Amino acid sequence: MDDEVRDIGVWQGAVTGALLRFDVECARPERFRGSVSRRRLGETSLIAMSSRPHRALRTAGHIEDHPPEYLLSVQLEGTAAFRQDGRLARVAAGDMVFYDSTRPVEITSGEDYRSLCFRFPTAGAGRRAGDLTATTLPAAHGLTPALAGLLTGLHEALEAPGTGSRPDAVLATARHATELARTLFDDELARRGLLDAPEPHAVLRERIDRHIDEHLGEPDLSPRSVAAALFVSTRHLHAVFAEDGRSVGRTIRERRLRRCLDDLADPAQATTPVSAIALRRGFPNATRFGELVKGATGRTPVAYRRSMLRG
Repeated sequence: MDDEVRDIGVWQGAVTGALLRFDVECARPERFRGSVSRRRLGETSLIAMSSRPHRALRTAGHIEDHPPEYLLSVQLEGTAAFRQDGRLARVAAGDMVFYDSTRPVEITSGEDYRSLCFRFPTAGAGRRAGDLTATTLPAAHGLTPALAGLLTGLHEALEAPGTGSRPDAVLATARHATELARTLFDDELARRGLLDAPEPHAVLRERIDRHIDEHLGEPDLSPRSVAAALFVSTRHLHAVFAEDGRSVGRTIRERRLRRCLDDLADPAQATTPVSAIALRRGFPNATRFGELVKGATGRTPVAYRRSMLRG
């Protein structure tokens, strides 16, 4: 959705669809104007927003059982304030701030608010990244300008004609943005003396996660194939993942399913057959794929796609 919205209730629905569930209020609802658009980029999304002043509140009651994500906001114009985890960050043009989808957050936008929000999985961001929620990352400091430039450049490229013909390049850029965001977190944590000492197996877990993400489309991806590719035993592989309370097989299945759900909800792929989407993400069995989608969404793949595209 990128048309101008003038009704605060419609805006709440638009924000919920593009970002997360929020309650929204506005002191002058009759003067409200806003626009929001979302581009899905694999496991990540890029959301462009502009609006008149309003307040968005995400409470514990809004938080659903879904994969945790970080939302990293680049302030393009105007000002905003973000409150989470007992901290308050005020941002102006060029500044960045991020928040966690799994905890309550309050966002107050000022006049002439315009921003880009990069939504990405928390996996691999480090256990101490949460110490930086609702913390201003200044425009001219550290890696902030590099990441802000990458995200704004990606947004401009997505708006340009012909970008849709280069999906691999777009997804590679989004993955690079995710890695740069995680590096920025480490840099900020180190500067503040908060960076954890390296955990046992942390490097191996990161390599496992990266290998899984890069090979999701291969039907024979399995704990055995992952272990062989990384030159470790299957038993050791399971033990490393168990430290995070995860299993390799379930991680593969959940990430494949998440990619498929993103594809089904993507207007640009509305004409791609459901079976082709499933096969491309490593689900050769259409019946099994349908069962997984229905278990996760309560709908068949076709019904889920229809409901998402209709919204």
